[in-house]
Amino acid sequence: MVKYRIRFSKTGRAKYVSHLDLLKVFTRCARRIGLDLEYSQGFNPHAELVFSAPLPLGMTSDAEYVDVSLNSETDPHELLELLKKSLPEGIEPLKIRMLEPGEGSVMRPVRFAKYKITAGYGSSSLHEDHPEIFPEIFRSAIGLCLNGNDPVLTLKKSKSGTKLADIRPMIESFGEDLECSGDGTCSFSAVLACGNEVNLRPETAFKGIIDKINGFEPGGNAGDATGDAQTRRLPLEFLAAHKIEFYDAEKKVLW
Repeated sequence: MVKYRIRFSKTGRAKYVSHLDLLKVFTRCARRIGLDLEYSQGFNPHAELVFSAPLPLGMTSDAEYVDVSLNSETDPHELLELLKKSLPEGIEPLKIRMLEPGEGSVMRPVRFAKYKITAGYGSSSLHEDHPEIFPEIFRSAIGLCLNGNDPVLTLKKSKSGTKLADIRPMIESFGEDLECSGDGTCSFSAVLACGNEVNLRPETAFKGIIDKINGFEPGGNAGDATGDAQTRRLPLEFLAAHKIEFYDAEKKVLW
């Protein structure tokens, strides 16, 4: 058995392809191009494909991975070209390599993921009133929120249900590389926990941080803000997130 690791992007309409359907897409593609897939044993055998952490439906990414097990060796360059011609629009293989014997699964070293978050300004946005100082206000507000040991409490979904959690330890960075555009949106990067043990989705981090800046109670709404909080309100609405990269514990790029 020979294993190959494929890095691919998931963009455009492919962002609506679920994780389970993605497994079917790669399995059918492999059959179509004649790959000798390794299958599991047992009553219901399936192709030996191991994907990176499931991408939330509707999110795009340049850093998706799948480990493919084959019964025979093939040329990585030729395999990459075959996949480019056979995978559907929006799923583009970027590179491929053969794994060393005994090399662990794709998610074993992963500890963080980097995202580009896009947000929209509210109708009473500080950007609309003071566009020249919005970046300064934004960075100051994020810095005050994340500096020190104060918790960032928000409702976080897990396998056991939705619970109140302190997400501060799961945030490596947030709000860097800020860019503002004239269409009422801004974008910035965030590095958040992502792995087999701890995982923080960008929309959850966004809500926790913006709610804390605005003085809202976890899970609350605008009616929960105090008058004082309104004077420093940062009215941003989460629009989208795009995964850029995976990192290991030492902040090195996965591959």
